[in-house]
Amino acid sequence: MITGTRYRLSQEIHRQQKLAGLIDRGMVEISTGKRIQTPSDDPVGAARVSDIARLQSNIVTWKSNLQTAAAISQRADDALEATATAVTRAKELMISATTGTLSDANRATIALELRSIAEEIATLQGSRDSRGEPLFPVADALEIPVGEGLRVRASGTRSSVFDMDTAGGPKDLVAIITDAADAIELTDPVARKTAGDASLDELETSVVGISAAQGEQGTRGKRIDNLLDALAASNLGAEEERKGIESADVTEVIAKLQARQLTLQAAQAAFARINASTLFDILR
Repeated sequence: MITGTRYRLSQEIHRQQKLAGLIDRGMVEISTGKRIQTPSDDPVGAARVSDIARLQSNIVTWKSNLQTAAAISQRADDALEATATAVTRAKELMISATTGTLSDANRATIALELRSIAEEIATLQGSRDSRGEPLFPVADALEIPVGEGLRVRASGTRSSVFDMDTAGGPKDLVAIITDAADAIELTDPVARKTAGDASLDELETSVVGISAAQGEQGTRGKRIDNLLDALAASNLGAEEERKGIESADVTEVIAKLQARQLTLQAAQAAFARINASTLFDILR
């Protein structure tokens, strides 16, 4: 008899302990907002949440890389805008020097400005990005990882941007403008005319070339912007999926918690009344 009573008491105590554990679990879910506290709660869901967490960690890195790429791209775009303005001015000066009757002093003034423009473009060619790296690399442009197996180039190489296809073959823009300054300073009128016309042709080609480089840089910038948008959407989708898997329905958890608390309180009260005399019997 006593053994049976002890067994029933043990069962009831175990049931109440289980209810108390469920209540504690519910309080944790409410405080954290998560239904998965350990992998054993939902092995499949926990594995998927782990995969999503790794993806989101990668997204943080890719976003940082894309932001770096965007900054480089913008800086390159600004440099090309300044270059385009400088080349256009050089062309205007060359037209003035080759189509009008100018004094030696006037040609010397134009040559001086052309050399200043050449120096300005040389400085732009040697610009560096926020990392201290060449904005327009001499070798292959750096490919920045921005996704799974995906890389982007934020700017073109120096040769692809500043080397122009002239009648004499590829020629650096700085050399083109420097040669133009030299041409208008020639003392022989015939030689000056011939060299000046050739330099003007090269400058016209340069205006077109820089415009094309600007277009290519704009395409790079647009691609980077699109990738940033796509990455943000991917992160949002991953976060929504993660919440859908691991988040607790707080309203439902609260309802269950309250019901279990009432059940436990009632069970404890009943346990105390029903087993009061039995406990005394056991202790005799």
